[in-house]
Order: sequence, then structure tokens, then C-alpha cells
Amino acid sequence: MLLRTTLVAVALFAATPLVAAEPVWWDNDVEQAIKSAKGNRAELEKALTDVPKDQRKGMAFLVANMPNTDLTALKAEFLLTNVELAYRTRKEAPWGKDVPEEIFLNDVLPYANVDEKRDAWRKEFYDLCMPMVKDCKTPTEAVQKLNGELFKKLKLGYSTQRKLPNQSPKESIEQGKASCTGLSIVLSDAARAVGIPARLVGTPLWSDKRGNHTWVEIWDKGWHFTGACEPDPNGLDRGWFVGAASQAKKDVAEHAIYAASFKKSKQHFPLVWAPKYEGVPAENVTDRYAKAAAPDVKAEVAKSAGALKELKAAIDAKPAALTELTGKPFAKVPLTKADAASARELLWKLHADLIKKERAAELKDLVIKDAKLEMPFFYKSFGKKPDTGRSLWISLHGGGGAPKQVNDGQWENQKKLYTVDEGIYLAPRAPTNTWNLWHEGHIDRMFGRLIEDLIVLEDVNPNRVYVLGYSAGGDGVYQLAPRMADYWAGAAMMAGHPNGVSMLSLRNVPFALQVGGNDSAYNRNKVGKEYGEKLDQLQKDDPKGYEHFVKIHEGKPHWMNLEDKIALPWMAKYTRNPVPDRVVWKQTGTPHDRSYWLAVPPKDAKGDSLVIAKRSGQMVEITVAEKVTKLLVRFDDRIADLDKPVEVKHDGKTLFAGEAPRTVGTMVKTLSGRGDLGLVFDAEVEVTLPEKPEKK
Repeated sequence: MLLRTTLVAVALFAATPLVAAEPVWWDNDVEQAIKSAKGNRAELEKALTDVPKDQRKGMAFLVANMPNTDLTALKAEFLLTNVELAYRTRKEAPWGKDVPEEIFLNDVLPYANVDEKRDAWRKEFYDLCMPMVKDCKTPTEAVQKLNGELFKKLKLGYSTQRKLPNQSPKESIEQGKASCTGLSIVLSDAARAVGIPARLVGTPLWSDKRGNHTWVEIWDKGWHFTGACEPDPNGLDRGWFVGAASQAKKDVAEHAIYAASFKKSKQHFPLVWAPKYEGVPAENVTDRYAKAAAPDVKAEVAKSAGALKELKAAIDAKPAALTELTGKPFAKVPLTKADAASARELLWKLHADLIKKERAAELKDLVIKDAKLEMPFFYKSFGKKPDTGRSLWISLHGGGGAPKQVNDGQWENQKKLYTVDEGIYLAPRAPTNTWNLWHEGHIDRMFGRLIEDLIVLEDVNPNRVYVLGYSAGGDGVYQLAPRMADYWAGAAMMAGHPNGVSMLSLRNVPFALQVGGNDSAYNRNKVGKEYGEKLDQLQKDDPKGYEHFVKIHEGKPHWMNLEDKIALPWMAKYTRNPVPDRVVWKQTGTPHDRSYWLAVPPKDAKGDSLVIAKRSGQMVEITVAEKVTKLLVRFDDRIADLDKPVEVKHDGKTLFAGEAPRTVGTMVKTLSGRGDLGLVFDAEVEVTLPEKPEKK
């Protein structure tokens, strides 16, 4: 019985074929990588074992080339999903069959570009981006589509306020802001998600040492570049950085241009945020950029130099007015940064020469005229003139709706009412004898002309112009300080009444408010206190603005016995910033067509309109726009790097994105009628704001 059982067992065993375990299919490079995985080896082996046979080459490529940080951390599911989606998209995309395998492996399949956090982005980007490119026939067409629509859809843009320079797509999308590297990672990943080979390219430092930059290359029968979140409507291989890239130096590590690679190489991609890390492979591609870009750049530089030469010739011809230059062809030619600086100097000299020739008599005669009106003025200089120019103190007399001799007496009193440690103390005589003698429409024009004269003829520093006034003069300060805000370094109101004026535009004007505690006429004391509280609230809501000083002099009547003179040294602490980071422009009284770096077409200047805008890096955001349809946003290199694109946004929508060229025309336009070098801008962008339905 035992023998029979044994024979049956042997027979059964012999009849059952042995199933041998499948031999390891991957090569030694992969095996060596697995050994570096330490405790994560089982995950990598699972990924290699479970991957379908037709995707094995891709999985092996990833494992063999991934950095050690990924070998010890990435899970099998992450890798299997990434590989499966990449291969699936290669079959679906119309360009997939045209991508060589080595390009697919290195520039479509990888789950990361540099050292960013490893997100599982491929599925989400596939679902989001495939519908965008469904009608595209080529990778070029598809990437242009993605670059134009994806960032708007994600509400993502460039900002220096992002948390990290090398954010993953998820991190950037959550913040709504990213660096050029972060934006490039998003565009590269989105392209890979729809089967387009993409990689990051950049330089750690431009040859002129003005910073680093990162952009994207995509493969369409060859490599082509584009700036992430800054598509050029004319196609690929264009961008603001072309000129800088043409000056790159292949053999100088910090000034060369590199393309990131997943496949291991002897060269590494320099990471500005992690200079000691050499774990991102790269290829030095400087030659292609320098060779391809140089001819176009040379042409643009030559055009700029030609425009500057023509400007010099036009000035030598002694034009009668600056505005004669605006219609010249050279006025529209984009200038380099250096040529723009030279043009600015030439234009300022021409302006100053014209003022000296045509308006010196106004200072000699001590009178400014506007049609039939005349505004006499007195001025006296105090202290030693600083190297940066004198300060100017415009002091407005009281009186108002009274006989001429009364207002004349008030003017005489104002001439000697205050003194300053340094500067020009100037007391004008109001052109009329009306109750609102200091805030009629002609006052703005006359003060503007007077300041323009003094900047040239008395070397007044336009960033240190102050306005102050007593009684009816205080009424004028209440009105003129906000509506001429970009003229003033500070304003001081003494014993006046605001007559309901809005203080919103004082955001960048330090404002002193003083009134006698017993000055009950027209409720000046009560209203002064209320306006002080309004300023308190404005500053609470906007702590970087609305600097103010308020003092109700208890027991004092309308005349404060010169205790109010403390406002002058308080104001003297401040200088004007002609390009503040935030502008609040509420049109009150006489409308103006410009305020700091904002403007409207002259015919569109309206009373009671409101624009609030802020700037950061290359971005200007219009946060409030009321009763304004067309807005001009002005730029120079104090505000943004004009060798890079700028963007203007409103309500989360991009109204403009692109280059803002420096031109003579814009410089002339912003210098004319102001004569203020601090408010001369090199470039401007016009945007149309959506009209909002009126509230019923």
C-alpha cells in the first residue's frame, strides 16, 4: 500500500509541470540603482515587476536615472501610474508617433524637471489640457495654445511673492503665483501630459549680471523655446530674453545656458536656489542661443542707436516745443535701456533750455498768467541749497470771499507767517477774491506751471514740494492736496474746511491737519476732528499709506497763535516717491489726466472716477476701477524690468501681457506739461476696462 501511494505521488508529481519564476528582466544599471534604494527597494522591484512588457523600457529608464532622493522615496503606484499615462498619451496624441524614443524617454516620460516636489500631476494635467489642444495638429500649435490659455485657467502668474523659486505645479496653483522657474515647471509638465517633449532651460546669471532666468523648450522636429506664461503671438523662438541669451558665454559656467535632462550626464543644471546641489543632469545649449539670437538682437540694437542719433539731430534743429518730436518716426522705435537713459537726458536738457528761454520772465516779474487771470507771488530762499536741489514750500493765504484789499492784506501776512530751515518759501496771491479762491480750476494749471518753472530756474527738487495754507488757504489745501497728489511731498492744512472733499487720493501724501478747538465757524473744529478720524481709518486699512498728523488745539480760536507751525518740520521729514507701489486716484474738483504712473486719455478725465492699482515686480493689478474705461499704465525700469514682459490685470483677468517698449514718444508725452523728471516714463500700456452696470 505504501509503495502504491508512493508511486501515485511520483506519477502525479511527474505529470505536473514546474512553473519557474520569471528571471529578472532589467539590466545592471537598474539593478545598481535598486541597491541604492535602501528600505524602498521593494517598491522599485514591484514597479519593475508589475509594469506591462511594452512599458518596461520606460520604467527601466526612470529607475536607472532617477536621483537618490527619489530612489529612496517614490512608491510603485506613483511610478506605474506615471508610466502608464505617458505611454497611453503617446498613442493618443497626433504627434506621439513622430517623437523619437530617446526624446520620449527623456522629455515626456519623466515625472519631474529639476528638484521640485514630486507631484502626481500627469492625470490632472491630461484631463485639463487635452481638451485645450484637441484641434491642434502639431506640438508647436499645441504649446502656443497651452501657454495662452492654461495660466489664465489656473489663475496663475509671475510674482516675486511666491514662497519658493522651485515650486511644484500643485504648490504654484495653490498660491496663484510662481517664479519663472515655477511657471516653466507648470508649462513643461502640461506639455508632457499631452505627449509633447518639454524641458526646462535657463541660465544662472545673465552675462550683464542682472539676474537668472528659466524658460521652456519643446520638441517639434527639433528644439524650440518659449517663455512660460508669456506666449508670443508670432510663435515660438521669440521672447524678451532673446537679446540677453545671445550674450551668453558657453565656457563661463555662471553665464552659460543649460537644458535640464533626466538622463544622467557629466554636466549638471545649476540651481540658483541650491547652488551646491548637482543632482539635476543637463546639457550646455549656449551655442544654439548665441548663434540663433545674435542677428535679430544686433538689428534691434542698431535701430535703437539709429533712433537716438535721429533724436539728437532733431534737437540740434532747435524745435520750438517738445511736442514737435512726437510725430517723428524715431519717436516710435523701441530703445535699449542704455539708449533710453541717453534720450531722457537729451529731452530734459531740451525742456530746460526751452523753460529758460521762454519763461524766465515769469520768475523775474513774479507773476503767473492763465488767460486773463494773474497770480502774483513772493518767494524767499532759506538755508544752503542741497546737492539734490532746494525744497519748495507753497503757502496759501486766507481771506476768500472778501474785498480785494482784505485778501491783499492776508497775502502780506502770509509772506512772513512761516519760515523754513532750508528751501524756497513762496506765497502766491490768489488770482480772484472768491470764497473758493484756492481751489478753482485755474489754480491747478497755474501751480503746475509755477512748479515747472522753479524746478528749472531755481533748481527745485520735485520730490520735495510742499503745500500749506491757513483759513481759506487751508480750504485750498484740503482740495489741492488730493487732486494734485503726485506733486506733493507733504501737505499741511491749518484752520480750513474740507467742503466734503474725499481724502482717498492722499494715500502717498503725508497730511497735517490742525484746527483750533474753539474754531466753531462752519463747524471747522468738529469737521476737522471727523476728517482726522477718516485718516485714521484709511491708514488702519492701508498701513503703508495715509501718513498723517492731526492736532486739535484745545482752547484756541480760529487763530492758533502760530502753534500750527509744527507742521513744517513734520512735513520736512518726507520726500515724494514718484513711483509708489500703490496708487489711489479719486478724481475730485478739477479732473486731471494723470496721477503718478497712471493716466487716462485727456478727453476721458472725469470727476468722481476712481482707480486703485498696485504694482509688484512685472505685474500691475488694477483692484478698483469706477467710471474709467481706458487706462494708461506707465512704466520705466524703476517700476519693472522692461527687458522682460509686463502684465496688467483686473478682476483676475489679464488685460495686457507682453513687452512695453521704451520710446522717445512716451518720454516726450510724460515730460510735456509737467516738467518733472521723476514723472517721465519710458513706456506705457493702454488697457480697456470692462464697464460695470450701474447699481439700481
